[in-house]
Amino acid sequence: MMKALTCTALLMLTGCATVSMVSTDAIVETERSDESSALAESARAFNTRAEAQGWVGEPRSLMDFASVLFSGNSEQTGRKAGTYAERIAASDEDVATVFETITDDARSTLQAFSEVQTVADTLLDENDVVRTDLINFETALVTAQKSYRGFAEATGIAASRGDEGLDETEAALKELAAAVDTARKTADRLADAYALEDEAEDAAAAS
Repeated sequence: MMKALTCTALLMLTGCATVSMVSTDAIVETERSDESSALAESARAFNTRAEAQGWVGEPRSLMDFASVLFSGNSEQTGRKAGTYAERIAASDEDVATVFETITDDARSTLQAFSEVQTVADTLLDENDVVRTDLINFETALVTAQKSYRGFAEATGIAASRGDEGLDETEAALKELAAAVDTARKTADRLADAYALEDEAEDAAAAS
C-alpha cells in the first residue's frame, strides 16, 4: 500500500504542467513601459498571497525527496531550507494534521488562482491583451505550479507514515492540478492574442 502511495506521490510531483516563460529582459522592459492592468494586478496579488501564506518555498530535488521518503531521513544536512514540507513538518507532525493542512492550503491556492483565471478569461473575451498581461499571468502560473509541487512533496512524505486523510488531500491536489493545466492553455491563448495584437499594430504602422 505504501509503495503504491509513494509512486503516486512521485508521479504527482513530476507530472505537473510546465509553461514557457518570456525572457527576463522582457519582464524588466514590461515593468518599465506597460501600464498595470486588472490581470496584472490580480496575478501579482496571487503571487504576494502565495508567498505570505507559505504556499511556495525552496524546491527539493527528487533525490532529496526519495531520501526522506524511503529512508526516513529528516536531517537538515543537505536539505534546502524553507520547503513547504519542512514548514508544515510533514515528516514529523501527526499525519492527519499534515493532510488537513495540505488540503486547506491546496484549496485556498485553487480559490485564489481561480480568481486570476477568471480575469484572464474576461480579458480574452474582450480580445485586448498586452504584454504585461501575458507576463504576469505566466508568473502566477509558475507560482501555482510550485505550490502544487510543494503540496505533492509534503503529501508523499506524510503518506509514507500513514494514510488518514489522504483521500481528501489527493482530491484537492487533483483539482489544483486541473486548474494549473487549464491555466497553461490560457497562457498559450494569451500569447496568441498578444501576437495578433502586435502584428495588427505593426501592419497599421506600416500602412
